[in-house]
Amino acid sequence: MTESKRPRLLVTGATGGMGKATALAAIGQGWDLLLADLDADKLAALAAECAAAGAKADVCVLDVTNADTVTALASAAAAGGIGGIVHTVGLSPTMCAGPRILEVDLVGFLNTLEALRPALQSGGCAVCIASMSAYMVPPNGEIESLLQDWQAPDLLQRAAELPGDPLADAAAAYPYAKKALIRYVEANAITWGKEGKRLASISPGLIDTAMGKQEETSNKEGFAWMETLIAQQRHGEPEEIAGAALFLVSPQASYVSGTDLLVDGGFVGSFRESQRNPAA
Repeated sequence: MTESKRPRLLVTGATGGMGKATALAAIGQGWDLLLADLDADKLAALAAECAAAGAKADVCVLDVTNADTVTALASAAAAGGIGGIVHTVGLSPTMCAGPRILEVDLVGFLNTLEALRPALQSGGCAVCIASMSAYMVPPNGEIESLLQDWQAPDLLQRAAELPGDPLADAAAAYPYAKKALIRYVEANAITWGKEGKRLASISPGLIDTAMGKQEETSNKEGFAWMETLIAQQRHGEPEEIAGAALFLVSPQASYVSGTDLLVDGGFVGSFRESQRNPAA
């Protein structure tokens, strides 16, 4: 009797907090792995850790703003096939200016997702990591309409020409980029569904990763306020994002598509209630 082939999960941003937690948790659920990230040495170390845990782990260096690396990853995905994608790659506001956030977290992120789409097998799901911050920014039709057209070659130029250049500020570019990502998931789920594929996003709250701690250090007052609205009264762990992502790519979530899953300890619900009832 031949041994059944394990399905393969593609994780981008694989050496980061959420990506690594997802990769390691996936092994116990029967997945082999295709790991993608910027740092070849960190990828090699993670692949060795995955192999020691019993999974086959291929690696591919990825810069979502570099077309050659995106093409190479798409080829590696197509060569072995992939049954799911957990797309965590991205930058946070303290890491760069607003235009770079748009270039990586929106344009590069979605270009990479579209490049990987043909390799995703029928029945598979792509999970995109967004952010609870998308629920906190005020509606802005001009910004949102602009970012919805994320494939426009002059997107960054048009963003810089907005009155007051609001997206130059990473603290604004980040949540609006994540809001555009959630909109992409909603708008494109039907075309993915016609291919037999699902598309979803996760919006993490305050998660104890190195990136999250860097953001907290730069904005202690803001984080202290946000902590008062977390129903679970604690930060989340990257393993909790991994659990949600692995549920979404599993057969148990086979009727979940075109939606965003908040994994925020109840923050957004509390935030919305505070907006409705500020005197409480």
